[in-house]
Amino acid sequence: MSNEAQIPAIEDIISAYQDCYGTSRKVQKAVLISSTPKIRKMILEYLVTYRNQDGELEEESLIGKVYSDQKKGIESYRFMQYLWNNGFGSDPQYTIVQPIAYIQKWRLMIMSKSPGKTLDDCIHDPNMNSKQLAFLIADWLTRMHEIPLTEIREATRTRANADVRRFYEDLTERIPKEKAKLKSIYDKFIENSEKTRTNEAVLLHGDFHTKNVFLHEKKVIAIDFDHHFAGDPAWDVAYLACQIQVSSFFKKGNFDFFQPMIKYFIEKYFDAHPAYDKQSFLDRISLYSARSLFESLHYELCVLNTGKFTIIDPFLTKCELYLQGTGYK
Repeated sequence: MSNEAQIPAIEDIISAYQDCYGTSRKVQKAVLISSTPKIRKMILEYLVTYRNQDGELEEESLIGKVYSDQKKGIESYRFMQYLWNNGFGSDPQYTIVQPIAYIQKWRLMIMSKSPGKTLDDCIHDPNMNSKQLAFLIADWLTRMHEIPLTEIREATRTRANADVRRFYEDLTERIPKEKAKLKSIYDKFIENSEKTRTNEAVLLHGDFHTKNVFLHEKKVIAIDFDHHFAGDPAWDVAYLACQIQVSSFFKKGNFDFFQPMIKYFIEKYFDAHPAYDKQSFLDRISLYSARSLFESLHYELCVLNTGKFTIIDPFLTKCELYLQGTGYK
């Protein structure tokens, strides 16, 4: 989405921001700081200058997301509004970026820009307390999963029920010499599919990875709810745990560098949900992690075409360990 004509008019940004805040803020100007094309969307950053109720000048950075799919943009905006109005807009410690407006004319969602550092940056900071990070993230996720369930995106295809066969076929075409191992892993996905069935449905972030969570002065702020859905709580737990391992692999050369933190994160989440069947929950975490890692390999080799063929063996080996239930041991 790099077409210059798709950059929204500044006047529309100002109008939407003013409508959101009414008389509490009087916008003086808005400036486009950057535009970054992404797959099926464009990310924009704005700086808004306004006068507060005391007449003082203040500034706020905004993020704009231009969608190729109008329906998805509207659904994401409404979902964020729902979260904002059900606790995350008033909680001083656990929150999300504020949804400000959705402008259908431009397929544009406007939201506040998160302060702080990504969880990915934090876990690689030697001065950070990894157990404290794990506790904060588990607590944020618990709060989201406790928000009353609605019918939002319940029947929509998501990463949790993604077309694993397509990943398998694409990877087989990309790395044919690994066909036997890929087929073995795919067959295990099919064999174990029934184990992921549960009645414990909650609202899920859906893309809860280390770059979609920010920390700022012990405050946890989540972004990017484009993949939200209602489903198994083990999905969000597994997805983050797996993505911490992926980050560890790419930056430390070892999937298990942050293993103590991951275990603590899973334990803290489970402590908040004593009614869950622990073994069933852990089994589902392992299965979802295997699927997430399989998708990550597909994304690297078949979507981004990075040519990082050296990751194949460690990724597939880790997939097999997840499927054996030993991925986090």
